[in-house]
Formats: sequence, structure tokens, C-alpha cells
Amino acid sequence: MASRKPSVRHPSHNHPLRGHKAQAEEELICSGCDLDLIGAAFKCTKSECDYFLHKSCFELPRENRHKSHPDHPLTLLYTPPYESSTYTCDACGEYGSGFVYNCSVCQCDVHVGCVSMPETVEREGHAHPLTLLYRSPYQNGLIFHCDECHETVPDNLWSYYCKECDYGTHLHSCAVEEKEEPKRGGGGNGNTSKNNGGRGSASSELAAMLEAQREMEMMQIQLDMEMQRAKMAKKARKACLKLI
Repeated sequence: MASRKPSVRHPSHNHPLRGHKAQAEEELICSGCDLDLIGAAFKCTKSECDYFLHKSCFELPRENRHKSHPDHPLTLLYTPPYESSTYTCDACGEYGSGFVYNCSVCQCDVHVGCVSMPETVEREGHAHPLTLLYRSPYQNGLIFHCDECHETVPDNLWSYYCKECDYGTHLHSCAVEEKEEPKRGGGGNGNTSKNNGGRGSASSELAAMLEAQREMEMMQIQLDMEMQRAKMAKKARKACLKLI
């Protein structure tokens, strides 16, 4: 029996999509952000097509006027605009291969998750909110180190910082508290902390999404390298056979 759910169109895909409630056991991946897909989503109406989108990815605006890039708007692209089909996020410094907010004038690229990071977060054990910065809080050549993992944070990357305490962290992972297992993909309605009004919980979810994205992107890069090596080996074998 055909589904009675109405179909919708999205410019990232050639086929109509239909609403879908993704379950964890389905082990689906969002075709937009390349993260685990659980909760409200859209799926392709073609049974042979494995295309899914988070509801949140489906609803992303095509243009974003972000404070980190005031001179030009960031435009949502459905594929990276580079031959490598990947990009490096100018917010967190990690690779990306799915949807991206891009400025073609400045060649600025930001993960769709990073562009949604809150302007302030609260961290357990720290008395003050941490403020989102779009460059190093230090000037005159001073090096900024994350106060959680103690790694150097490049001057051009985003971070969370408390000026009063001179305390700062990476944009994600180090910068948020993770009291519970965050729900990835689709912005689930998990319990929120009473101390932060839900801001820490939302930040934790974004941090988990970005961490998963990093792992998946590295796996994809390794797979691409293996495929390339296999193609080169196949060509070499063909060349040897021609010489026989």
C-alpha cells in the first residue's frame, strides 16, 4: 500500500522526500551533515535511494548572516565547492564533506553544526558563562591554550572564553558539559540541566554531533585513499599484462 504521507522537495536531492521518524536500530546517516540520524527526518520516496535528511538539516536557511563573517553572507551549499569534495571548517578546523555554509568571496567554510553554536555556554565547575569568540582572545603573539585539554588553539579558530578568569576552551568537546548521553541527529527533547536552562544540553548535543562528524569524515578519507590505491594497483596490473 502506498504511503499517504505527503511528499516534499528539497533542492539537495532529485527525488521527492517524505517525513520519517528515524529509530536508532535503523542505523541511518543523514545525507546532509553525515551524522547519525535519529528522530524527525525526511527520507527519499524511492525505495532504491538511500537518501535521508534530519528535519533540522532540511530546514536550514540558504543564507546565514553570521557574526563571525560580517562582510559577506554565508550561503548553504549541498556539496563542498572543491575538487576534493571535502573542506576544512574555519570554525573548528576539522574536515567536512556534507552541507557547508560557504563564502565564495573569502573561501570561508563552516560546518552547519558550528554555525549554530550558542553565543554562551555554562560549564560545570566554572562560575561564569563562557562566551563564543571567533578568534584568539590573546593579542601580541601570545599563544592560547585550551584550559581543559591543554592543546594549542590556533588564532583563527573559534573558542569559548571567560575574560574574568582568563579561562578558555575549544569550540566543542572541551567547552561543554556532558552529563548525559547526548542524542545525535534531529535535536531530541532530552532532559536539560536546571542550572543552565537547557543551554548546556543543546551545546552537548552539538558537540557530540561534531565529534561523530570528525570520526566519520576520517573514516571516509581513509576509505577514499584505499579505493584510490586499489585503482592504481588495478591499472598497474593491466599495464603488466599488456607487456606480456
